[in-house]
Amino acid sequence: MSLRLAALLAGGLALVNLPAFAEPPSSPDAAQRLLRLTTAYAPVRTLTATFTQETRFAGFPTPRAFGGRLDLERPRHMRWDYTEGSAQQVYVDGQNVTVYAPESDQAIESTLSPASDAQVPLHLLADVTGIDRTYHVAAGDDPDTLVLTPQERVPGAPERVTLWLAPDTGLIARVRLELPGGSTSDIRFSEVTVNGPVDLARFVFDPPKGTHLIRAADLLPHPTGKAP
Repeated sequence: MSLRLAALLAGGLALVNLPAFAEPPSSPDAAQRLLRLTTAYAPVRTLTATFTQETRFAGFPTPRAFGGRLDLERPRHMRWDYTEGSAQQVYVDGQNVTVYAPESDQAIESTLSPASDAQVPLHLLADVTGIDRTYHVAAGDDPDTLVLTPQERVPGAPERVTLWLAPDTGLIARVRLELPGGSTSDIRFSEVTVNGPVDLARFVFDPPKGTHLIRAADLLPHPTGKAP
């Protein structure tokens, strides 16, 4: 797993502060689309899908293409298995996030806040109930789209998130993350199955023997400029 890919993923998982009150969507169209989205997810307990991802790193002319499988157990569990363009695996188990790169025998572990379900952009796939408490919600130019901008900016967090809703189900069919500096990640979902059986053990990372575990906090600069 390249450091640039890990950095983009970490940006996608960056936290934003959760304001105390919901902010009304910017227009009747936005309100209607948001209601359609939350209504569509209300009965969903589990979800599996295949995905394709196109990531454009700022300063690099050629995008990178990825693909794989997504498993959800709403609202707290998520797993991404990359099978094209990368072999990495991403586990979300409650507050714990692990990015595992089998090709380098490394795993980066991080911890989210207790209220993170509605705060993490990719968690929008698992819990859509807190969108209007975290983002300014607007209707996109394309039908069935919502454009989300954070109510409070956090360094490294996406500056804008666009959601495309599936016309037939109202579920999220596509997510586009726009990060500071110009990097973007565009993820599309297909072969979606709702409320099928999902083994909860899949969401717990069991490191293979020889895996080097790294805490994300250890990768951040220390305030004194020295290692902690």
